[in-house]
Amino acid sequence: MKKNWKVLITACAGLVILSGSVLAAATGPRIFINNVEFADSAFKLNMDEGTAMVSLRSIVEQFRGKVTYKDNIIYVTMPESSNLSMQVNSLENALEAEFPEEAVQTWIRGVQKRSGAMQYAVLSPDLRQETKQKFEDNFWVTGGSSPHMGKVEQLHTKEVSPDKVQVSFDYPLVVTNETIGAGSASVIVEKIKRESSNYCAISDIGLKDPGDTGIMIGAKKLGK
Repeated sequence: MKKNWKVLITACAGLVILSGSVLAAATGPRIFINNVEFADSAFKLNMDEGTAMVSLRSIVEQFRGKVTYKDNIIYVTMPESSNLSMQVNSLENALEAEFPEEAVQTWIRGVQKRSGAMQYAVLSPDLRQETKQKFEDNFWVTGGSSPHMGKVEQLHTKEVSPDKVQVSFDYPLVVTNETIGAGSASVIVEKIKRESSNYCAISDIGLKDPGDTGIMIGAKKLGK
């Protein structure tokens, strides 16, 4: 019986050593796609002076695409989702605002149409990062059945700094073409600088009542 225990202990010790070796070997870069980890070997991952290189075919096929090689040319065919992604990027680029008021008008239109995608398109990079999951959780639909934001008659713009302005406005709360109340908003628009070209985007949204038109993502109560 004592010999059997010795054998068992020795086997367990060997397993611990082996497991430690496996963990040590797995301390290099790891690949996650949509929060799901893939084995490095699946993509033939190789690190070269800080640059990660993977097999083009393996990564494309993982996204259900296809790679063919003919006449010294590589052809990559991606699925419909990739085309839709490019379409969305094109629409977002077209909605980029040159002036602060333009960004706010687009955001207002998005609220009136309950389009989270339109609202998201004119948010700053930081506010996008903060709100993206909420938009996705609501399937990019905001607002509610009633009331909704009516026509905004006038925007009031005040410079906060050379690269930042405050745009404030009042709006009617409308139910079946009847105004039942009013809301007010104060929106901060910043100039976002980048190498290709600058653009204006909303970095802060304050409302007298953030819930007066239903689901309102990215807004906070004025004064907070």
